[in-house]
Amino acid sequence: MSDRFKELVSEMDHATLEELRRSVVAEINARRPVVQIADIHPRMSAAEKEAVAQEIARVLRGDDV
Repeated sequence: MSDRFKELVSEMDHATLEELRRSVVAEINARRPVVQIADIHPRMSAAEKEAVAQEIARVLRGDDV
C-alpha cells in the first residue's frame, strides 16, 4: 500500500472507515462474475469447477469479499 494511501486511511474515523469498507465490498462484488446454475455443466474444466466450488463456499459462508 502506498504511503499516501496509508496516511489517508490512518486519518479516517471509524464511521468513515466502515463506509469505505462497504464501498470497496460493493465495488468488488460488482466486478466479480456471477455464477449462474446454467453455467455449471459436466464438461467444465477442473479450474472452472474449482472456481464454482469456491464461489458457492463463499456465498454459504456469507463472506462479503
